[in-house]
Amino acid sequence: MGLGRVTPPPKAPLNAPLMVGAIVLAAGLSRRMGAAKLAMPVDGVPMLARTLATVQAAGLPLLLVTGGHQDAVRAVAGDGPQVRAEGFEKGLAESLKAGLRAAPACWDAALVVLGDMPFVEAGSLRALAGALAGGARAVVPVQAGLRGNPAGFAREAWPALLALEGDRGARGVLDALGAVEVAVDDPGVLRDLDVPGDLDVPGDLDGGGR
Repeated sequence: MGLGRVTPPPKAPLNAPLMVGAIVLAAGLSRRMGAAKLAMPVDGVPMLARTLATVQAAGLPLLLVTGGHQDAVRAVAGDGPQVRAEGFEKGLAESLKAGLRAAPACWDAALVVLGDMPFVEAGSLRALAGALAGGARAVVPVQAGLRGNPAGFAREAWPALLALEGDRGARGVLDALGAVEVAVDDPGVLRDLDVPGDLDVPGDLDGGGR
C-alpha cells in the first residue's frame, strides 16, 4: 500500500515582517535613590508603570527583567512575562544577558528599555522598532545631536551583548555594529531618574502615551 501524498510544511512569506520585542530592565538596586525607585510615583504614577505603559502603547511585546527590589517591582508590574536576573548585583550587563537568554525565540530583534526612563515616548519606540524591522543590526535614538536610550539590537548581534561583563553598557557594541541613529523629537530618551532630586523636575504628563 502506498504512503499517499506527503504535504510539505508551509513556507514563511519571503517578506514576512520581523518581530521586535522590548526587554525592560528593572533589576537594579537603586543605590543612589536610596529606595525602590521603580515603584516611586512620577506625576502620580509608579515609574515602572509609566515605562511599561509606553511599551504597550508602542505595540511591542515585552519581557521584564527583575532582580533588586523584586517584590516592589512585581507589585507594580503584575504578572506579565518576567525573568529574574540571578547576577543582577554584578551590574547592568547581567540583567541584559538574562533578558536576552529568556527572550522568545520568535523575536528577531529587541529594544533594551530601561525601567527608570519613564518619559520616553511611544513614538520613539515605534521608530526604533521600525528601523530594526527594516534590517538594521543596531539602532539608537538621537535627540538634539545626543545619543540616548533605548538602544535596539537584531538577534544576530546578541552574542556580542552576551559577552559583556559587570556594569558595562552596550556603547562599544553599538559602535562596532555601526548603529543606525534614529532622530527623534523626544527629550525623554536622554532623561533617566537616579537620585531623589531627579524626581523634583515635572515631566511631560502626555509624553508616555505618544
